[in-house]
Order: sequence, then C-alpha cells, then structure tokens
Amino acid sequence: MYCAAAFFFATQLLSPVLGAQNAATTNFTCQPGQPCWPTIAQWQAFNQTIARRLKITTMLASPCFPSSPDFNTTECTDIRQNYTSAQFRGTAYGAMDITQWEACGSATCYPGFLQPQGPTCALGRLSALYVDVEEPADVTATLRFIRRHRIRLVVKNTGHDVLGRSAAANTLALRVYNLKNMSFHPSFTARNCSTSNRQNVGVIGAGVSAEDAVAFFSKQGMMVTVGGCPSVGIAGGFGQGGGHGPLAPSVGLMADQAIEFDVVTMDGVFRTINKCNDPDLFWAMRGGGGQSYAILINYKFQLHPQVAWANWRLEATLPPTDNITQNTLLRDILTTLADQQIIWSENRIAGYNGISPTSLSMMEMLPGGEKPLQTLQSVTASFRSLITNMPGVNITLDSYALYPDQNTFYIGNTEYWNHISAVGVSLITTSRLITKDNFESPTKVDSLVNSTLKAMQKVMDQLGAQLAPQVQFQFLTAVPSDTPDLDQETSVNPAWRDALWHFVSSAAWSPDTPDATAMQITAAARAALDIVKEPLAVQAAYLNEADPEEPDWQHVFFGKHYAKLLQIKQKWDPDTLLNCKKCVGYLGPRDPMYSCNGDAPNPSVPYPFT
Repeated sequence: MYCAAAFFFATQLLSPVLGAQNAATTNFTCQPGQPCWPTIAQWQAFNQTIARRLKITTMLASPCFPSSPDFNTTECTDIRQNYTSAQFRGTAYGAMDITQWEACGSATCYPGFLQPQGPTCALGRLSALYVDVEEPADVTATLRFIRRHRIRLVVKNTGHDVLGRSAAANTLALRVYNLKNMSFHPSFTARNCSTSNRQNVGVIGAGVSAEDAVAFFSKQGMMVTVGGCPSVGIAGGFGQGGGHGPLAPSVGLMADQAIEFDVVTMDGVFRTINKCNDPDLFWAMRGGGGQSYAILINYKFQLHPQVAWANWRLEATLPPTDNITQNTLLRDILTTLADQQIIWSENRIAGYNGISPTSLSMMEMLPGGEKPLQTLQSVTASFRSLITNMPGVNITLDSYALYPDQNTFYIGNTEYWNHISAVGVSLITTSRLITKDNFESPTKVDSLVNSTLKAMQKVMDQLGAQLAPQVQFQFLTAVPSDTPDLDQETSVNPAWRDALWHFVSSAAWSPDTPDATAMQITAAARAALDIVKEPLAVQAAYLNEADPEEPDWQHVFFGKHYAKLLQIKQKWDPDTLLNCKKCVGYLGPRDPMYSCNGDAPNPSVPYPFT
C-alpha cells in the first residue's frame, strides 16, 4: 500500500519567510469565524503558491453516513472490514490509528460497532485543510501563510500517534506521508562535517514507514533500527523521540543512528543539520521529541549489515485465580522473568511480553551473533522449562525459528505484529522505564513483583472479570541497555540507558464504548501504574508511549535534558508555531489548541468555514 517515490529537494537555502514576529506565542490562536481567519479567496491564493497541494479533509468513515456527501455503501463495507488495519488507515489523512484522537467532544465520525452510529460525520479534531507536502518549498510557503494569519500548525504522517499529538482542531496540517524517498549510500559524506562521514548510510523521507524501510534496505544487505509496528513512520516521532525496537539491545535506539537531518526551520529556511552545522538543533531532534523544533524532510542514519534473526514465540493460558497477589504460579513467572532479565539483556535479547492473570504471550528476538538460534534456546531454556512444566498451564504455542535476514523475520511474523498493534480502537498507555537497580537483588525483584501483582489485583477489583482484560500489562525489553550514550550525543531521556523493562499498563476500548465505561477502564490502568511506580527510585517514561495526563511530564519524559531542550526550542521556534501535548514548550491545557481535551471542546469547522 505504500509506494516509494523519487523526491527532489532544493540543494540551496530557500528564501526565508517573513521575519519572526515579536508577539507573544498566544497570538497564534486564530479560529474560524474571527477576522484574522483567511477568506476563501486567500485560501485559494495560498493553494496556487503550493501547486494546488492544499487538500480538503475527508474523514475515513464518511462514506458510512447517509447525511454525508460521500455516502457510499460499498465503500463503507470496505472501511468497516479494514477499520483496524494500520496500513489502510494510514493512506487517509482523515483518520488516526487511536480513535479518541479523532474526536472532539461529541464531534466524531465513528461507524457504529457496539452501538448505532451517530447521525453525522464530523471532523472532530482533524484539521479541515491540510497541505500534502511534496517538497520543502511547500513547508516554507505554509509557514509564511500561518504567520500572516496567526493559525496554529500540526504535522501528521500515518496517524500512529499514541498521545494524539498530530491532530488539533482548527489548525492547518502539514501531511508528510508522501515524502517516501529512500536511498542507500555505501560511503556517505556529511555536509561540512568530516567527522560525521560514515559507511552504509540510509536516507529516508519523512513519510517512510518501517516496513518500507526494512524491505528497501534489506535488498542492500542492511538492517534498520525499526520498532515492532511495521506501519509506523520512522523519521518523525519515532526517530526524533528515541525509537526502540528489536535491535536496541544490540546497536541502540533509532535516535542513536542519526547522522544528519534535512529540515525546514520555523523561519522558513531549508537547512542540513548535523554535529557541525546547527549542532544544538541536531541534538534536540535526536531524542527530544517530534513536532517540536523544525519540520523534518529527510532523516539520514546509520545502517547495519544484515544478520540472521532468531525468535521464540510462547503463548499460554493460565488457570483462573480469585486472589492474584497470592497466586504462586503468576508470582513464579514474574519472579523468574525478572531474575533472568539481566542475563537476557547481556545476551542482547529483545522481548515483547504480555502477562495477565490468565494469559502469557512472549516474543523473544535475537538478531545476530555466531549462532543466534542456539544462543536464544540456551539462554531462555530454564524459563521455558518453568512455564511448560507448570500444572494447569495450557501451552498453545511454543516455537523457535531462525530467519536469514530482518525483512524475512518481519514478514514471517506479520500476524503477530498485527495482533499487538492497537489500531481502530481507543487507547491510553501508562508506562515507566524500570531501571537495572530493580533487578540486582532478590529483595528488589520481590518488591517489583509484589507491586506488579498488586497492580493486577487493583484492576480486577476496580473492573471485575468482564472488563479487566481491557487493561493489558506489557513488559517490553527492546531497550538500549547495552549501548550507553556516554558523551550525551543524543537528547534521549538518560534513563533509557539503565532500563531493562519498558513497562506499560494500557487501557483499550471500542470507540463507541459509553464514556463512563471508558473512563472506568482508563482509571484502572492509571491506578495500576501508580502501584508499580511507587517503589521505583527512577521515575521515567518513553515520551511516545506514556500517559497524556502524566503530571510530572517534563522530568518523566525528558529527564535532566528538559531545561536545555526548552532553550533550544525557544531559540529555533520563538513564536511556538510548533506545539503538541506534553512536548517541549507545551503551552498547557488552557491553550485553545487543546480545547478537545477539556470540558469546552471546540471541534474543527469544516471548509468553507461557514
């Protein structure tokens, strides 16, 4: 469904937009109906300056609504059948992977699943108009236009966005989805920076997805540090916010691989940045979060020679229990997993593990090494023996496999990736990076296990057996624990380097679930995290997979880097043209850009804004 296309960009600096205004950042709050909002003639004139790339938003599910001009029963059937496909949703600007980020109060466009659908399809928090970016000049012209009219800006690619940062009502959107150029450079020369010259470098446009990148660079005999969701765009929030995945224990995060970026800064200038050219901006965009400092056009990064991949899949159901905290079987599973985590990490094994009171789902991965399959089997043998010999445990899958390369591994596990991806549903993730000190003594392990069991019990107590499975517990070990950033070359939260678990307590529900039920499920997930995080000496979380209502977000998401990142943000974007929730420089919940999160939502007014 994705199609790589050649993308040509200017090699010289583009003309800057009008000089940065001295007005306060809150001046960029123009809304439809106000005198500052562009007239139809002004929108049309702007469209001519960008080769007619200004598009009117059509919501993905609009063909399902008889009141919509797009009503089409055949198309609606196709939409319903593919509603939970990330690839399908990614092709449409008018959709987000996580559906609550499409809604603004009661303004939604959900086709009915659990409940009858509403009478109308509304934009919700999706922008009424978006610029389908094909070249840097489109970005420069857009920045000039929003400055003139004091309109806020959002940037969107595929819509894989757990915290909803790429949608905000009554803004103008830049859609970078079609920037899909890819190239391989066996010998790469950085711009005016010989210390950044490298062998085996990849260049991708801002719209390239993980699956496209893996397939393309695999043909060059190279691997890419992608995550576990094939449809995710890897140059935006993923690559600029850290980017964890199966290769993280071996070579680090995606941000660690960054060598150079092509960007358009908020003054409208096209720049190539690296360690030598605008190094502060380059550092900030290597882990300090996407959609915060500049508009990324191209991401240039280190590739790694292809190796064989081994994996172990284990699926099991556990006997039901009335008292989770006293369940010795579940305690033994968690204790053994925690006891062995240091050894697994030292062997560079990455894992995506889901554990609940009634089920176990594990995917352990080892890319490379002299004999990856034998190593994986040997290191995981004692844990496997524990599970397979437990009374009452029903093993439904227990399989080791070896794949010749990264692309074959990803394709061979397509069903699994689709299974773990939350798409076409509403979702809240709460999380913590659990650092190595919590695994270094039996006392610490016991404390970690106790808090986890108490968290599971809390969910059961609050929700009951019927709703409790909608809160999931994940223990993700695709972390860069063996790749220290000693010189602080990235702005990634330093806690990543000491973490062994990326723990997630997530709540998921159908988009047409009653609000009261959704709030109940969300509250349970948050209550669970409160219990797990209580004994942790280090409070940190992955900024892309965390609670959007995290109260101490500056410290938890960015660690000691926040103050420096804020200074860089204020230097390069003094008017806060870029702003997103709980990102560096976040303006707070009272800002009109975030009305959809509050008690007085102001949904997008559709074009022609009448």
